Amino acid sequence: MPVEIWLGLAMFGALLALILVGVPVAFSLFTVALGSLLIVQGGWFSLGLVAATVNSSVMEFTLTAVPLFILMGAVISASGMGARLYNALAVLMHGIPGALLVATTLASTIMAAVSGSSVATAGAIGSLSVKEMRRLGYRDDDSCGAVAAGGTLGILIPPSIPMIIYGIIAEQSIRSLFIAAVVPGLMMAGAFIGYQAWLARRRGELRVPEGIREGRITPAKRVWALLELIPMAVLIWVILGSIYMGIATPTEAAALGAITSLLLSGVIYRELNGRVLLNIFMETARSSVMVLLIVVAAMLFGYVATTTAVAPVISSTVANLQIAPWMILVAIMLFLLFLGCFLETLSIIVITTPILVPIIQGFGWDLVWFGVLMIINMEMALITPPVGLNLFIVQGVVRDVSLERIMLGAAPYVGIMAIVLTLVAVFPGLTLWLN
Repeated sequence: MPVEIWLGLAMFGALLALILVGVPVAFSLFTVALGSLLIVQGGWFSLGLVAATVNSSVMEFTLTAVPLFILMGAVISASGMGARLYNALAVLMHGIPGALLVATTLASTIMAAVSGSSVATAGAIGSLSVKEMRRLGYRDDDSCGAVAAGGTLGILIPPSIPMIIYGIIAEQSIRSLFIAAVVPGLMMAGAFIGYQAWLARRRGELRVPEGIREGRITPAKRVWALLELIPMAVLIWVILGSIYMGIATPTEAAALGAITSLLLSGVIYRELNGRVLLNIFMETARSSVMVLLIVVAAMLFGYVATTTAVAPVISSTVANLQIAPWMILVAIMLFLLFLGCFLETLSIIVITTPILVPIIQGFGWDLVWFGVLMIINMEMALITPPVGLNLFIVQGVVRDVSLERIMLGAAPYVGIMAIVLTLVAVFPGLTLWLN
């Protein structure tokens, strides 16, 4: 086996070891990258291009979209927009099996289209929806599972912060990635809703708010509920409409979305004051620094993997294997799923993308299509133990529900995601149709 592969395994092993002992992902990446350069290329002179690589990573204009989308998600989370959205959908969804489960998924879908974050989506919808479903007798595992799974839509339905990071590292168009994720994202949401309606019928449940059962939901209230959806519809149109119609780049759309969310919360709903704004800006700054530091470290890691010939040799070795290409793809997906059990999604993307991109290119596969596959796989990582981030977010909302029950409720959604992942893998046109 070529020495470069042994080097790659050593780099990856050292990286995982540092992360597992508690070293932050960015510093783990920096340590392994710099250490590899010093050892392989023999001395301090090998670090000469590090500063230029780091500087070019930070100066990437597309990265500006990341803090802007984080700001927009923080504004929505801090305001009451999520609560109003859920209440309106709960009214509109009455009369169908599992009405509040379906309302939770629809609210998560809409939140995903304006936040770009699974944490913001689950956090904004989770507290109110679980409380309401518990009041009406829904099982805790069903309600918590719906919130945990619905939150994952935040990284698939555009805009998506992890998709931006993948696009920068893989050097792919963010606009193309966003458009490619629309159909799979809607398929995923539709599959969730189908399962929830089936689950409610199977158990003989038809849960609706008490006011509806008592006949107090009038046509006027339905119209009012529809009106409550208009601000979110405007925000979605500003972001996705401007990108799809070519009016704005993803970065410009992020700026427009951030401004629109501030105007909606501050002027229309009057929910922002000095203290709230300060908290929003502080949270945005903390999250942005964390994400951007990881991106810079990942770019340096990718630079090292290329200059030491690790990535090219691994790519050519895999391409020359006497194995069917579809088996390679399955192996990659299983590898990503395995990592998802132990690492959070952004870490997986920044660690594996520099290694996987040459392999994907070697087989002639479309990197936009593969990016959607990777993000769906990362959705599964968000609700797979022991490090499923959304599981812990939901437990933070409903502290008296055990993590085991939340996992039980989320488990069927992992199977649904696997089905959608398979469909997108077998039919690439689902991602390339709108591009």
